[in-house]
Amino acid sequence: MQNKLILDHQIQLESFPGDQEKIQSLENRIKKLGEICNELNPYLPVSAEFKMRLREFNIQEATDPFQVTNALLRLLEDSINELHLLKPLSEEEMRIENLR
Repeated sequence: MQNKLILDHQIQLESFPGDQEKIQSLENRIKKLGEICNELNPYLPVSAEFKMRLREFNIQEATDPFQVTNALLRLLEDSINELHLLKPLSEEEMRIENLR
Protein backbone atom coordinates (compact mmCIF):
# COMPACT_ATOMS: atom_id res chain seq x y z
CA MET A 1 0.00 0.00 0.00
CA GLN A 2 2.75 2.46 0.97
CA ASN A 3 4.71 1.60 -2.18
CA LYS A 4 1.63 2.52 -4.22
CA LEU A 5 1.45 5.85 -2.39
CA ILE A 6 5.10 6.52 -3.13
CA LEU A 7 4.61 5.59 -6.78
CA ASP A 8 1.52 7.83 -6.96
CA HIS A 9 3.54 10.64 -5.41
CA GLN A 10 6.38 10.14 -7.92
CA ILE A 11 3.85 10.34 -10.76
CA GLN A 12 2.48 13.55 -9.26
CA LEU A 13 5.99 15.02 -9.09
CA GLU A 14 6.58 14.18 -12.73
CA SER A 15 3.33 15.98 -13.55
CA PHE A 16 4.44 19.16 -11.80
CA PRO A 17 7.98 20.14 -12.75
CA GLY A 18 7.75 23.24 -10.50
CA ASP A 19 7.66 20.88 -7.53
CA GLN A 20 11.13 19.58 -8.44
CA GLU A 21 12.46 23.14 -8.28
CA LYS A 22 10.72 23.68 -4.94
CA ILE A 23 12.16 20.41 -3.61
CA GLN A 24 15.67 21.43 -4.69
CA SER A 25 15.21 24.85 -3.12
CA LEU A 26 14.00 23.32 0.16
CA GLU A 27 16.88 20.84 0.22
CA ASN A 28 19.37 23.69 -0.27
CA ARG A 29 17.63 25.75 2.43
CA ILE A 30 17.72 22.83 4.88
CA LYS A 31 21.42 22.30 4.19
CA LYS A 32 22.22 26.00 4.77
CA LEU A 33 20.11 26.15 7.93
CA GLY A 34 21.79 23.00 9.24
CA GLU A 35 25.23 24.49 8.64
CA ILE A 36 24.26 27.71 10.40
CA CYS A 37 22.78 25.78 13.34
CA ASN A 38 26.01 23.80 13.67
CA GLU A 39 28.09 26.98 13.72
CA LEU A 40 25.95 28.97 16.14
CA ASN A 41 26.91 28.88 19.78
CA PRO A 42 23.91 30.04 21.85
CA TYR A 43 26.25 30.99 24.71
CA LEU A 44 28.24 33.54 22.73
CA PRO A 45 27.17 36.86 21.22
CA VAL A 46 26.24 36.73 17.53
CA SER A 47 28.95 38.30 15.35
CA ALA A 48 28.19 40.96 12.73
CA GLU A 49 29.19 38.54 9.96
CA PHE A 50 26.83 35.90 11.33
CA LYS A 51 24.00 38.47 11.54
CA MET A 52 24.45 39.12 7.81
CA ARG A 53 24.01 35.41 7.10
CA LEU A 54 20.87 35.34 9.24
CA ARG A 55 19.29 38.11 7.15
CA GLU A 56 19.07 35.65 4.25
CA PHE A 57 16.46 33.86 6.38
CA ASN A 58 14.75 37.10 7.42
CA ILE A 59 16.10 36.97 10.97
CA GLN A 60 16.65 40.66 11.66
CA GLU A 61 16.90 40.70 15.46
CA ALA A 62 19.99 38.74 16.45
CA THR A 63 21.00 40.17 19.80
CA ASP A 64 19.84 37.18 21.86
CA PRO A 65 21.60 33.97 20.74
CA PHE A 66 18.87 31.80 22.30
CA GLN A 67 16.16 33.57 20.28
CA VAL A 68 18.26 33.18 17.14
CA THR A 69 18.68 29.47 17.88
CA ASN A 70 14.93 29.04 18.35
CA ALA A 71 14.15 30.96 15.16
CA LEU A 72 16.61 28.83 13.19
CA LEU A 73 15.18 25.61 14.58
CA ARG A 74 11.63 26.70 13.70
CA LEU A 75 12.71 27.55 10.15
CA LEU A 76 14.53 24.24 9.84
CA GLU A 77 11.55 22.27 11.13
CA ASP A 78 9.11 24.12 8.85
CA SER A 79 11.36 23.55 5.84
CA ILE A 80 11.74 19.84 6.61
CA ASN A 81 7.98 19.45 7.05
CA GLU A 82 7.32 21.23 3.75
CA LEU A 83 9.90 19.06 2.00
CA HIS A 84 8.29 15.89 3.33
CA LEU A 85 4.92 17.00 1.98
CA LEU A 86 6.43 17.27 -1.48
CA LYS A 87 8.84 14.35 -1.17
CA PRO A 88 7.88 11.74 1.43
CA LEU A 89 10.57 9.42 2.73
CA SER A 90 10.72 5.94 1.25
CA GLU A 91 10.44 2.90 3.51
CA GLU A 92 14.24 2.48 3.29
CA GLU A 93 14.89 6.09 4.30
CA MET A 94 12.53 5.76 7.27
CA ARG A 95 14.48 2.92 8.88
CA ILE A 96 16.04 4.08 12.13
CA GLU A 97 19.52 2.90 11.21
CA ASN A 98 19.38 5.10 8.09
CA LEU A 99 18.37 8.21 10.03
CA ARG A 100 21.60 8.34 12.03
